[in-house]
Formats: sequence, C-alpha cells, structure tokens
Amino acid sequence: MKNKKTIWKWLFLALLAINLGSLAFISSRVFNVRDQGHLDQVSKPKEATEVAKITTRRDQLNQLINTYLQDFQTSDMSYKFYLSDSQAVLEASYQLFGQKIPLYIYFEPLALTDGSVALQVKNVSAGTLNLPTSAVLAYVKSSIKLPGFVEVLPTKDQVILHLPQLTLADNLYLKANQLDLVSGNFTFNLMMQP
Repeated sequence: MKNKKTIWKWLFLALLAINLGSLAFISSRVFNVRDQGHLDQVSKPKEATEVAKITTRRDQLNQLINTYLQDFQTSDMSYKFYLSDSQAVLEASYQLFGQKIPLYIYFEPLALTDGSVALQVKNVSAGTLNLPTSAVLAYVKSSIKLPGFVEVLPTKDQVILHLPQLTLADNLYLKANQLDLVSGNFTFNLMMQP
C-alpha cells in the first residue's frame, strides 16, 4: 500500500512539474517581443512628414469650403465662397436696417511656402459700390469672430489661411501645394506631426 502512495506522489509531482514547466515556457513565449531588432531600427520621424497628396477640382473645393462656412452663418450674415478660373470670391449678405446688403470680396489665392494660403484682396464692394479694401479688412478683423487659423492683414490687403494650424485629426493637417485657378486643379499635402 505504501508503494502505491509513493507512485501516486511521484506521478503527482511529475504532473505538477510538467504543468509548471509548460506555464513557464508559454509565459516566456507570450511576453517576449518578436522582431525587436527590426522595431528598434525603425525611427520615429523628428519632423512633420507627408502621408498623402490630395488633388481636387474647383467644384469639389467650392463644395468643401461652403460646407465648412455653413457653421458660421448667422441671421445677420451669410457667406458663400467660390473659385472661378481667374479669382476667388467671397459673397456675403449683411443685414442692415432690415435690408440685405450684398458684399463681395475678390481675392487672388497664392500658396505660400509654409503651406498656408494667402488671399490677396483685389476688390471689395457693397453691391456695385467699391469700398476701401484696408478699411473693410480692418472692420472684419475687429468685429467678426474668425477661426484661429485665419489672419486678416488690413495694411497688406491680405487674408492668410494658416492651413497647418487647422488640425484635421490626431496630428494631421493640410499644407497647400498648388492652387491653379486656370486649370481648376488644387493640390494639398496631408501632413502628420511626429
């Protein structure tokens, strides 16, 4: 009888050793990182990198801009922006003494080296009455709440759209690359911050 107890004791200890050994082996395999040497060689970029190039047509860009502008419409002021083959136009309607006054601002868009867009103001009018550009831009700068990426420069007759400051998603932003009004093609670089 004692011999039977000893066999069961040794079989139990052998089974326990096999289980502990299997557990140790599986744990070491699960918690070890695979191909760490390759992962160590991959370096994180230290500066912004281009992840995609986006090319769009005039009608697509007009639709995108006007969809964005819908959030800024008020009962006193409504906006519509469109690009033609020679210029960009911001058409606004302003409520004054119960009457809607049409406002037009004509721009020449230019892609800057930092990825921003400079809108050089060519003409400002209320209806068909031309208005002084710098005075209108000074009024816009002081009295209209603009998004943070829009900078109005009345002394230079410019509006700068700092596209790199407009965050699209986690660390993604746009940089203007090419703005070709004549052909109606516009290219932007989708950039990723490190």
